[in-house]
Amino acid sequence: MAALAKLYGQYRKRLSIKGFMRVVGPPCWRLRDYWQGGVRREQRGQLQSRAVTAILGVAGAQPTYGYRRAYHRLRQQRAGIGRERVRRLLGVLGLQPPLPMKKKRPAAAVVAQQDWPEGRRLQIDATRFRLDDGVAWVYLVEAVKTRHCVAASAAPSLSQARAANTLLDGHRRLSALELPGPRLIQSDAGSDFTSGHFQQVCRTIGQWVRCRVAQVGGMGILERLNRTFKHEFVFRHEVNTLADLKSLSSRATGFEGRIIRRGGFEVV
Repeated sequence: MAALAKLYGQYRKRLSIKGFMRVVGPPCWRLRDYWQGGVRREQRGQLQSRAVTAILGVAGAQPTYGYRRAYHRLRQQRAGIGRERVRRLLGVLGLQPPLPMKKKRPAAAVVAQQDWPEGRRLQIDATRFRLDDGVAWVYLVEAVKTRHCVAASAAPSLSQARAANTLLDGHRRLSALELPGPRLIQSDAGSDFTSGHFQQVCRTIGQWVRCRVAQVGGMGILERLNRTFKHEFVFRHEVNTLADLKSLSSRATGFEGRIIRRGGFEVV
């Protein structure tokens, strides 16, 4: 249609659009709309050019900006460019920065049994429950030598502070029973256990090592306690809410009560 418009420009003083298109063939309204839209196309081209210039200025000054931050910077400059246009033009111009890669901490190495330091062993782990009011997690701390649960706490999510406080509760309970340290804390490589706060607490009471479930003396001991807690406590008492689970956990770690020998869990 651009070629027809250019050709019609040579004959427009002698022919109407209707007469010209009757000779050429296509419907006259196509040339008429194209001819009348020339001004609008020129205006859109100018707006596009100004938008590209503004975006190049922001991208040149801040090459790490994505389209959202570039859009807000252009708003501050009162450029009047929509967010989706900024996103599209950044892609057309090849200026979209690569997505930032999340830095991962190196995973802690599994420590073999012969390399474990001295100390009374404590194992800590979190087990997940789905309740009527959402998901809940229960931290359990077990004294490996006696197979007794020395601390437990429930929370709606995993937390490094909750894990550290539960471990300290178990440590204080052993200290009250005149079982001195140092402690050898065993766990998996969960983010709550490898966090700086939890590791600092471990250094104050002993030393932390990462263990696997399948290795001798590893986390399989605590997995057995997790199963006992589920079947002998949670499922038997028909726990449905987080409040019920918290109440049950606090009762389970009381000093008084009997012991389920096969699981090593104290029951009030």
